[in-house]
Amino acid sequence: MKIISFFNHKGGVGKTTLVYNIGIALAKNKRVLFIDADAQANLTSAALPVADVETLFNSGRTIYSCLRPVVEGSGPLKVIRPVQVRDSAWILPGDIRLSDYEEFAPTGWTEALAGQPRGFQVSTAIYRLIRDIASQVSADYVFVDLGPNVGALNRNVIIGSTGFVVPLAPDLFSLTALPSVGKSVANWIDEWGTAKRAAERKDLSFDFELPPGLPSPLGYVSQQFTVYRDQPAEAYKHWNERMPAAYQSGIVESLARVGSLAPSSAASIGEVSNLSSLVPIAQRTHKAVFELNGSEARGAHYTRARNAVNLFSSLADEISSRADEIAGR
Repeated sequence: MKIISFFNHKGGVGKTTLVYNIGIALAKNKRVLFIDADAQANLTSAALPVADVETLFNSGRTIYSCLRPVVEGSGPLKVIRPVQVRDSAWILPGDIRLSDYEEFAPTGWTEALAGQPRGFQVSTAIYRLIRDIASQVSADYVFVDLGPNVGALNRNVIIGSTGFVVPLAPDLFSLTALPSVGKSVANWIDEWGTAKRAAERKDLSFDFELPPGLPSPLGYVSQQFTVYRDQPAEAYKHWNERMPAAYQSGIVESLARVGSLAPSSAASIGEVSNLSSLVPIAQRTHKAVFELNGSEARGAHYTRARNAVNLFSSLADEISSRADEIAGR
């Protein structure tokens, strides 16, 4: 089982749409578990009707409900059955109350760095939860949607991930955020190594597996650029051409210094053209873009939806292949 996080602390890069569409495409031949670890819960809204989300929230079937006993110190993780959204796809719904865990997690990290057992219980909670829920459905891949920040929740998820994908928009601000992402992840890897060494010095033993703490930069996906006659518009093309070097220096080189190596493939996983006209329709129907039928997307919209099948299937295959390579090292 591979855990793949989608992470960029700059918002507005189409991250959730990317996660959902690639995950549903991958679920055609693999078992996929979605984890909505963004307090805004946009992935949950994309996958499930509002009435279902409300029922799940009220009945304690969300990610925060699972973490709540750890936050409150009242007991172990609560492991629930994820919600099935396709024959081979499930989701652990998000929850606005994840902000409570976000406030609680930094103390656990500090305690782990000091080699205190409770710190490891807290800092590994979400990693253990993901693994336990994934095992219930025999997931091959876990796709985690993270919020646009470098906070404690994202840190704990990234440290437990096989690798992470960076969604990028072709603009200045998206590219200038890359060094911050790389520096943050490198610092987390370094600090987790410090915590594990502290545990070894104190001869601590745990009844759970610690995260490996060496997530790989799997690559980036560029999206949301306008296409004119099947070619990227000139303004966006300029930023697209700068992405490989910016990603290499901002992400790959930063992580290489702490022992996290990228896959052998090129940094770019692929490109997604502007699907903005289709996304609202897909969101209303809780479908991937390429699942829309002729009554939901008409005329040229339907043609674009059909053409998206190969695009997202190709992205799914490439991401899973890169994760497999990293896991096999």
